[in-house]
Amino acid sequence: MVKVTIQVDESAYQSISEKMPQIKTRGLQLTGQEMLRNLSLNSPVDHGLLRQWFFSDTSPDHIEIRTPAHYAICVNDGTGIYNGKGVIKPKHGKALRFKPGPKWHGPVSKDGFVYLKHSKGQKGQKFVEKSMKQTQAKLETLFIKAIHEVI
Repeated sequence: MVKVTIQVDESAYQSISEKMPQIKTRGLQLTGQEMLRNLSLNSPVDHGLLRQWFFSDTSPDHIEIRTPAHYAICVNDGTGIYNGKGVIKPKHGKALRFKPGPKWHGPVSKDGFVYLKHSKGQKGQKFVEKSMKQTQAKLETLFIKAIHEVI
């Protein structure tokens, strides 16, 4: 018969409690890096500005991630009737005027612009929420890694 004996060394647990602040900080860093990676991968690309996420404010308790694209909220949440606000109409003048991007398939005038009386806007792509779910699914793995790195 084979006999296995397992004994617990309580002094090992004391060192874990002393290192909890370091484990928390490292876990937060790893989580922030994962979220930044997911945002960069999931952000839609037209000109690429929306994918340039960066850490803007970092402390041992929180990490703030931003993008320089001021239109990120419109791409994520949608505009016009897609988010319950009604159609988009011009504030001044008779028509909306914009330079079409590479994904535009409608008519373009001779001056290279598109003129519309109204637009139903764009549907929200919810890439931030998708990135959050992907990051949340890896939290346990990230904090186990933090524990191994600190201890």
